[in-house]
Amino acid sequence: MDRLTNEKIISDVKENNDIVAVISEYVNLKQRGRSFLGLCPFHSEKTPSFTVSREKQLFYCFGCGAGGDVLSFIMRIENLTFGPALRLLAERANIKLPELQLSPTGQKQKEERERLYRLNAFAAEFYQKILWETKTGEKAVAYLEARGITRAAAEKFGLGYAPPQWRALVGLLRKKGVALDEAEKAGLVCGGAEGFYDRFRDRLLFPITDPRGQIIGFGGRLLGDGQPKYLNSPETLIYRKNRSLYGLSAAREGIRRQGRVIVVEGYMDVIQAHQQGVDEVVASSGTALTPEQVRLLKRYSDKVFIAYDADAAGEAATIRGLDLLAAAGAEVKVVRLPAGEDPDSLLKKEGAAGFRRYVAESVDLFTFKLAYILENEDVTTPAGKARAAKRVFPILAQVKNEIIREAYLKQTAAAVGISETSIYDQWRIYWYNLRKNKQRLDIKNSQRHTIDITPAHQRQAVALAGEKELLQLERLLLRGCLQEKDFFARIKRTLIEFKFSVPLYESLRQQLMEWDLSGQWPPPASAFPPETRALYVELLAENKMNPLPVDLEGCLKRLRQRQLTDEIRRLQQEVAVSLDEQAEGASPSSLQANLALLNELHKKLREEFPTFSGLT
Repeated sequence: MDRLTNEKIISDVKENNDIVAVISEYVNLKQRGRSFLGLCPFHSEKTPSFTVSREKQLFYCFGCGAGGDVLSFIMRIENLTFGPALRLLAERANIKLPELQLSPTGQKQKEERERLYRLNAFAAEFYQKILWETKTGEKAVAYLEARGITRAAAEKFGLGYAPPQWRALVGLLRKKGVALDEAEKAGLVCGGAEGFYDRFRDRLLFPITDPRGQIIGFGGRLLGDGQPKYLNSPETLIYRKNRSLYGLSAAREGIRRQGRVIVVEGYMDVIQAHQQGVDEVVASSGTALTPEQVRLLKRYSDKVFIAYDADAAGEAATIRGLDLLAAAGAEVKVVRLPAGEDPDSLLKKEGAAGFRRYVAESVDLFTFKLAYILENEDVTTPAGKARAAKRVFPILAQVKNEIIREAYLKQTAAAVGISETSIYDQWRIYWYNLRKNKQRLDIKNSQRHTIDITPAHQRQAVALAGEKELLQLERLLLRGCLQEKDFFARIKRTLIEFKFSVPLYESLRQQLMEWDLSGQWPPPASAFPPETRALYVELLAENKMNPLPVDLEGCLKRLRQRQLTDEIRRLQQEVAVSLDEQAEGASPSSLQANLALLNELHKKLREEFPTFSGLT
């Protein structure tokens, strides 16, 4: 594919994928003037700094510096290289792409992922036929009917049935010429001493999909006797249980429309909710939310409602998951269901209207935790009241806003049945002791660190700070080069003297040096290979979204200073080694040469930077 064809394809794909529409599938965006604002999906933040411009078709985060076009976003969010990201967007826009050239490693990984997707889709189709088209599946159909699941809802989520035979799928795969070791990589079959056999047997199967709807694994509910009741696919190249949310691909539009996501515990809860029209529901497939699932939820909404059944809601693992959501900046609410009910049973009894009523009456995280404490303490006795208040204080200590904390103190006093004066007095004592202990700990840590920090540690800290500064300078220089053609033309000769510390930066520098300055500036992104294109587009986006001019002369001067000081430090180390060797009888010639060069470099440093005092 020649460069012009390649450029045309990339341009067509980008033009047919509006950046606001694409990013809205991952991030909850709100319009602010001519731009759209949301919480950055690439780092944790509580105040939105992630900006998307429809006019410029660019995104930029003022918090972490991530930026670029729609292709850059997909590459980051889906962890894809350029080719697969382009193909994903092309498929989204129904654009047919010619075969793209990938690196051998990228091609191998792409082919393996595609094989796993195809195998899962093939298995899902087999299980669906068993469920709906065979006598064997009647048992599972009867189970669905008893659970109040319609065929339409079951088909929407691709439900199937794995027959009880040990090698039903294995036999079909063999007949189709599918390598069973590949099916084992997909988690569909297991290998044993007597050969391969089906992983799922006599189970109602729930295909688990990624956010785009591709099947990445299965969850199976046993319909006969035995254990475990539920069995999931093992971890594979495309499936990680702690990173997936059941029903997310079906719920994305509902989440966007309602401006919130409701998290339930199980597969049936999700299917029943969607069947009844409550389509902003996903399942964590277990009571404990993981940090990865929290980040995934935050891509779609910062309002998260937890609707676990009453038994699961009080478990410590569940509360840790809620704390993770709160720490990530989500607005967390807990739906309190009646005792003995789960979302599935409640929806069947009271329908969507009844379920939504409970959602509307949901409580914030503090109120939920307070209720849990009160359920486990006897507040009819003085001792029980004291224990309940004592358990509330650590939760209150996490509340930073004093007005909110005061409201919670009043709420606690009323709930426990004590006067506001009493709880305020006890809280002040607790808060005083907490701060006093923290100060003691800080002093103790400070003293320990003062003793423990050795010159080696100090050198390492200085080196890390210096490395960070160097990276910032190099990035700033590259960004400045792209702002004005005259800037770049003027410093092009100077750039030859520098070798960037980051290989990717160095590659981009070389490619910029080779570009014909009589042409377009900055060059089109298509002029760069995939390895540097993402960085290049990110720098362009930063310039357009944050257009403050870069002080190129100052940047070059600081880099030159860094170059001289780094060389001086290197020579100082060599001189130290030479002195040791001379003490042992080695020739002094190399020492004399290094000392002369060191003096020369010190002289240059003083001449070029007379006010610099960073070296002694």
